[in-house]
Amino acid sequence: MDLVELAERRSNGLVVRLLWDRDGDRTILRYRDGLTGEAFVTEVPKPEALAAFHHPNVYRPLEKAA
Repeated sequence: MDLVELAERRSNGLVVRLLWDRDGDRTILRYRDGLTGEAFVTEVPKPEALAAFHHPNVYRPLEKAA
């Protein structure tokens, strides 16, 4: 994977990064909350990349039931 950072924002322990995978031509969202420990990585459709960057919880992967 050859990742290029498109955008990053940090606030109150929250880090949101928008990345582009050159090899796979995919847009990836990385989310980490340093206060709660929550984190996820998900692929987002290119046309929705900016919306995902500003509203990452909308794009949070669904948790699988046990």
